[in-house]
Amino acid sequence: MAETQTIDVPDQDDHVRDLFDRMTRAYLRSVLNDELIAEHARGDHGHVSEPLARLLAWCHRRPRQQQYAVKAEADGSFRLIRFAGRGQKPVYVGDERFATLQAARHGAFLRHVQDLTEK
Repeated sequence: MAETQTIDVPDQDDHVRDLFDRMTRAYLRSVLNDELIAEHARGDHGHVSEPLARLLAWCHRRPRQQQYAVKAEADGSFRLIRFAGRGQKPVYVGDERFATLQAARHGAFLRHVQDLTEK
């Protein structure tokens, strides 16, 4: 009986996802500027520019462990958390406390921007 060999073939879906992510990141870095960040800080998300809409969509599409969430604290402040793996508790991101929910959401947005520009 002949011995069978396993050939490690790269997953084409992973390749396409990686390529799409690299292209998306390059586009987002090219449109990222102070005006885009200020647009988000204003908090009017009823109608946003196309670059901001694309950046927000990228933030929401990131894997769960790379996303940020806002947690309300007992003292009325808000803190950022990041989800850990399945069955693990979320972890706090830094020590910063935000006075308002909008400020905390903008803080999470800025974390995503930092992640985008550091890779």
